[in-house]
Amino acid sequence: MPAAAVALRLGASTTLAHHVLPPLLAEFQRRWPAVALRVQPANSALVAAALVRGALDLGFVEGTARAPGLHYERLLFDELVAVRGATAAGPPVASLPLAEALAHPLVLREAGSGTLDVLEAALQAHGIALASLPALTYCADTEAIKGLLLAKSGTLGFISRRALVTELVSGQLEEVPIRGLLLARELLAVWRSEPALPEAARQFLALCRERA
Repeated sequence: MPAAAVALRLGASTTLAHHVLPPLLAEFQRRWPAVALRVQPANSALVAAALVRGALDLGFVEGTARAPGLHYERLLFDELVAVRGATAAGPPVASLPLAEALAHPLVLREAGSGTLDVLEAALQAHGIALASLPALTYCADTEAIKGLLLAKSGTLGFISRRALVTELVSGQLEEVPIRGLLLARELLAVWRSEPALPEAARQFLALCRERA
């Protein structure tokens, strides 16, 4: 009987699944065509939970949360930026004080998202609780946030710069600098501390390290 196909089960947060992993997946398939890739996009908390219960071999997440029993390794740095639907053509948006920026209706990622995790931590450093802000809308998908920003003027969202290349170049969305708000974050590989990573997962992680 022929040997069973080797499957590699990957989980990744939205930013990583759509804007970081695709070229790595293509390269991995060229190098190891016998490995069947299974990619599950989900927020960072759901990826971690799937790893803990053994439903994934390797995950890719962002944010500050750490689940017990998992090993985390930084691969890349990332930056969240505030954006809104572009207004009439004119000079670049002037930077806003934090209080003025937060007075806008905000469109945010859902609980469990690494994006929301990073934003909450940055606001807490300024003594601001996210739940205390008015007019919050939560979305489970970055593309849904973009759609709401385009549809509703005056609304502000926080999105990875990696996910905004097309919209910023085309002028559909514009960046809104916020004075004093630092939204840098790490993009991480994560896997169970035990048992050892399967061979296919080790090879994919090695490729990520090589390209990072």
